[in-house]
Amino acid sequence: MEMNQLILSLGSNIESRSLNITNACQAIAREIGKISNASKIYTTPPLGFESDTHFLNCCILVETRLTPIGVLSATQKIEQSLGRTQKSVDENYTSRTIDIDIIFFNKQRVNTSELIIPHALFRERKFVLKPLNDLTNNYIDPISQLTVGQLLINCNDNSPIAIHENQFLDTLYK
Repeated sequence: MEMNQLILSLGSNIESRSLNITNACQAIAREIGKISNASKIYTTPPLGFESDTHFLNCCILVETRLTPIGVLSATQKIEQSLGRTQKSVDENYTSRTIDIDIIFFNKQRVNTSELIIPHALFRERKFVLKPLNDLTNNYIDPISQLTVGQLLINCNDNSPIAIHENQFLDTLYK
């Protein structure tokens, strides 16, 4: 079976945010595949709901032998094991210990009732585009035919985004 290139977006706004992301990455490495690169970690405000706690967000590049549905199943199990109680429904967002979204899977397009790849909303979210740009600014989105760098420039999300002071992911894949 061939190796697939997968990009995941991770976010947490329930303490300990750093530990939640670290634990998620360790579980991803065990259950999904080798993490070969990671973006910087960013602090971002919640988008689409109110919360006193900002998110930590990042993107990771994973090499996996799983199928897209296999990755979805694994990420959902990881979220649940780390305390995620429910997924957002109809864009009713809430605080979460961990959120793991599949952004890209090779250059594939998937559109089923269970899963949409590329992620349906990533083009509208600076908290995904900025870390994604760290990983692969020249990657061409198979839907818009724009590079990640172009999508970031064109993004209408004006949320403030700052590099998190502790770049702890380096130790997980190097």
